[in-house]
Amino acid sequence: MKSGIRSFPPPWELRQSKGVVCITAFGNPQVLAVGFIEKSLLREYCYKKHEDWRSVACNLVGPEKKGVGVTIVSCYGDDLWKSSQPVKVLPDSGVVNPLGGGRYDDGDYGNVGFQNGCVVCPLTTIISEEDIGIDEGDDMNEIDDAYDAQVTADAVGIEQLNISEQIEEAEKKTSPADSQHKETSEIDHDVILEAAFYSSLIQLLVSKTPLPMPVSTYSGKHLMAAVPISGPRLDIKQTSFKKIGPFLLEMESRGVIKLGSSKDKKDRCAFLVGIEKQHPDLVAFKRQWKKDKEESGLDPTTGNDKRKLAVVDLFVVPRHMSDQMQLAQEEVKAMNAKTEERKGTGFLTKTECRAIIDGYIESEGLVDPQNKGKILVNGPICDALYRPSKKNKASTEDASYPTSVTRKELIDLWMSKMDAGHAIVEMPGSRILNLAKGEPKPVDIEVEFRQGNKKKFLTRIRGMEEYGIDAELLSNDVSQRFACSSSVETNPVGRAALKKGRAELVFQ
Repeated sequence: MKSGIRSFPPPWELRQSKGVVCITAFGNPQVLAVGFIEKSLLREYCYKKHEDWRSVACNLVGPEKKGVGVTIVSCYGDDLWKSSQPVKVLPDSGVVNPLGGGRYDDGDYGNVGFQNGCVVCPLTTIISEEDIGIDEGDDMNEIDDAYDAQVTADAVGIEQLNISEQIEEAEKKTSPADSQHKETSEIDHDVILEAAFYSSLIQLLVSKTPLPMPVSTYSGKHLMAAVPISGPRLDIKQTSFKKIGPFLLEMESRGVIKLGSSKDKKDRCAFLVGIEKQHPDLVAFKRQWKKDKEESGLDPTTGNDKRKLAVVDLFVVPRHMSDQMQLAQEEVKAMNAKTEERKGTGFLTKTECRAIIDGYIESEGLVDPQNKGKILVNGPICDALYRPSKKNKASTEDASYPTSVTRKELIDLWMSKMDAGHAIVEMPGSRILNLAKGEPKPVDIEVEFRQGNKKKFLTRIRGMEEYGIDAELLSNDVSQRFACSSSVETNPVGRAALKKGRAELVFQ
């Protein structure tokens, strides 16, 4: 495993050996096994450019790292070792292994630390009296302590060959400010638990959830759900209470909540019976909670995201009408629109569209002097609004056109001649996500039986991009909320093709 690796060769040596490595044990430098570095680890470590390969090795292997690091091919004690066992070993015969302290013919590769094909021990026999500093007259307990310390030092020296040395150097380079930041960033689970507790109580009061409620239901559906997703996760066992029961009993002793016992009276906190709305701690937390939600763009009453999407109807002046009436292009192109997204696009609000016809009436002096409620119909207005198109001209050759109409009739007719458009707007803030002509396109949701199973369904969704919704985010959110599997398909097989940048979500 990666967590057991304490020394690691440089990447160029691994490339030369094609990932083949030798394995030793702490305190015994002789090789006991041969294997291959795991492929993904080999690619990451050897075939990518790194400025400092030592720091990369520390990040890939060592303590607290998970996953397979080396695949063993042959090791001490396996069938290959058994097949090479000597038939008979003569005493005091054979060549001595200077590294292992034994004779090669003893069946253990001449290493006294290799025992019976199943145990590998540190080489404690090669330590001399000079190494541990024994003098005449020393107490035997002191000699034993010095002997053990020397053995440990040898083992630690081998253990820290690469990985641990780099970790120590990194710790030495860590500035006092970084150390202080690390200490202050430690997670206080008691604080997280208390904040989630008060937040869950506010949610219960807002939603008017009926009480009493089993503590198990409250803990699973309300308390744990109140822990912010973006923040650190709550671990009850890391708190000073260790369990939810003692914590709730503590809150009851403060007067924040009321608990009910089970029927047999053995469990004192079996039910959450009531909440003290006016408790000072709850009131103070609610004020700060509302303030934080407002600053983060969330609804202070529910704590949910208060941003919503709205479809706003827009209008576009047809080009032939603009040319016939010789309208100002700045107004027709919405150059003075309040939002930057609409400037120069020609998409007008109802107020802006009405202002164009009102301005035209005033500039042309079309108000009837004898009847202020009437508007005179001049040639351009008649051609633009009343005269039929060329396709319908034959059927309306004898049609008559009005010479004056009321302002309301003229404005209503003007608005009916406009091309339709729409905008997808994020509220609050009125941020325009999408502008397009015509009616807003619907989101297609199809539900069908799964193949070979008439009890389970497949749900397919298309068209969410029209409303500024990211397909990947929606897929992850839905799969987490409903505990279902989801996939994002950009090129569905056997179905209608998608436009570039669009996707189809499949839930099952």
